[in-house]
This record gives sequence, C-alpha cells and structure tokens, in this order.
Amino acid sequence: MKYRTEALLDAETASTAATKTVDVDLSQPVSRLVVEMKGTNNGSTPTAHPATMLTKLELVDGSDVLFSLSGKEAQALNILTAGGTGYTEQNFIDDNSAIAVCNIDFGRWLWDTQLALDPSRFRNLQLKVTHNKALGGSAPDAGTLSVFADIFDDKRVMPIGFLQAKEHYTYSLTSSAVETIDLPTDYPLRNLIVQSLSSGKQPHDQYNKLKLIEDDGKKIPINDIRTSDLIKMTPNNKYMTETVRISNSTDAFTCYCTPTYDTKIVWAPILGTDSGWLGKASYGGTFTADGSAATEGDCILTGKGPHGALCIPFGIQDDITDWYDMTNIKSLKLKVTAGSSVGSSSTAEIVVQQLRRY
Repeated sequence: MKYRTEALLDAETASTAATKTVDVDLSQPVSRLVVEMKGTNNGSTPTAHPATMLTKLELVDGSDVLFSLSGKEAQALNILTAGGTGYTEQNFIDDNSAIAVCNIDFGRWLWDTQLALDPSRFRNLQLKVTHNKALGGSAPDAGTLSVFADIFDDKRVMPIGFLQAKEHYTYSLTSSAVETIDLPTDYPLRNLIVQSLSSGKQPHDQYNKLKLIEDDGKKIPINDIRTSDLIKMTPNNKYMTETVRISNSTDAFTCYCTPTYDTKIVWAPILGTDSGWLGKASYGGTFTADGSAATEGDCILTGKGPHGALCIPFGIQDDITDWYDMTNIKSLKLKVTAGSSVGSSSTAEIVVQQLRRY
C-alpha cells in the first residue's frame, strides 16, 4: 500500500475533562492527523455545537508549537482552506452521539507529496488534546476520544515543509473600536482568518471592516473593506451544507449550527409525524427550532462564515510560490474595526496558516 491510516489513540474513554497527550512516534511522513470526539447525549436539549467539546488542539515539539487551535477554529480552517471538516455528527437527540471531527492538514490536500509533516525532522512530537464532553451536544454524560494519522507508507516522499496553523491573537471586542494586530513575518502566509462567534450576530456585526498594512503604510493590500463584502467576493468563503438532527417540539428552543452568514434552513421530519417548521433565522451559530408537532427530524442548513470565520487567502492556493512572501516585509499589521453593536463579552480571534519549510 502507498498509504495507510493508523490509530494513534483508539476510542479512549474521555468522560472527564482533561488534556490528553498523544505521542506522534512515527517514522514516515504524515499527511494529516484526525481528532474525533464523541459525546453521548443525556437529553435532547442542545448544549452547544459538538466542536465546543474540543477546547484546544496543540501539536508541539518540546517548546516549539506547530499547530494550536480550538475545535471551532480548526473546523473553520478545514472548511475554508480544505473544503470540509471530515465527518461531524450534529446530533442533539437523547442517547445519540454528538461527534466533532477536526482535521489537522499538513498539506494542501490529502496525500500532498510536497507538504507533509516529517517526524524525522523533530525530536519529540506530541499532540495535546484538551477536551470536555459536557460542553457540546446535549449535555453528554459519556465521551470517547480518538486520534488517527494518515501516513505515507510504501510511497516514498520528500516533503519540503508543511502547513503550520495557529491562533495568533485574541482579544475582547468593544463596539466600533479599532484593534491593531502585528502579524507574523517569519514564514510565508497562505491564509489569514478572522473569527468571532456570538449568538444572534453575523460576522460583520462583530468585525465590520479590515485593513492590511505593509511597512507602516507603504502598501495597503486591503483598505478598510467591509466584512460583508469580503465574505461575498473573496475565494475560499464558499457556501457549506450540513445536517443538524434534533427532537423538535411545539415549544421553541435554541439549537446550534456551523454557518453564521446567509444561513438557510430546510426541515425534514424523519419519524412519520407531519410537523411544520416554525423556526426562526440563524445568526451567530444558533437558530430557534420550533414545530407545529413534536417529532424528530433533520434541519438541512446552508450558509457561509463557519463558526463566525472569514478567510483571506493569499495567492493561488495550490501554488506554493504564489503565497504571501515575507522576505522583504519588515512589518505587517491588521486593523480590525468592530461592529457598532457587538455581542456581550464576545472576543475575536486571528488565525494564521503559514508555509514552514524544513
């Protein structure tokens, strides 16, 4: 076989909140790591999006951090740069599993021969997964954690580097305030993601305008462009589709989803009971579910802005030489202007995806 998938951690009980350290003790290049967290729902009242169960994913080599994102940040990165999250079960029904899957992609696509994680280049690779099963799904009372690695097997490859992704900056939002962030210039930038999630708010309500400044204004690649325009025009910010399974009722309740912009919902009962959909529009990763009769069913959703995120891609995404070269740039700043009425106690996160050469 040219490739193989190996379980680095095989469905270990994860019913107590903790940080699990998994040794990435492999000899061959890795195209992708996959983290899967399952929570067994204890009721049918949604608690939060399943990705909330994964509070932090961190790949380290001693003190060197190669990847560091929350579950929601990792899923947004997957959707906006790789076109999908893998399998995620948005299931909020009692005794069913709510499942969050996050891919840690080291290449532009699965089995990218130029970009992959080469364990031989590091001394002590470890994946640290911080989890709490009670934070997502419908108040789960049991959980399991699994970690898989997609490995080059008989196919011999010599990757030149890998994609590194980190939460570079986070801060508390204040309505209409401007935040200036120094972006890293140590490696070429492939993607910049701005993310903010607050119930009832769309991305542009949270971060309304963006400005990108090179060397104190010598160049301004993005000049106070509105988030609502960027999310419409910029490649990568495509529509996504997902299914959310709920136990609907005649009493309205709050449910959770991934898209946060231009979200549309179609309701399909699955138990043979005719139930009309009385739910309200979705903003900020939440929507109001309500039916004319109680029954289980699927909400089929489309929209943009996964987990409140906007992606700014730099260059042709498949062409390594076309990404944002930092060689002659001394300073790169991002100015974020908040919306006029941001969500209470909300934050914004800045995520960078970079090319790190060996």
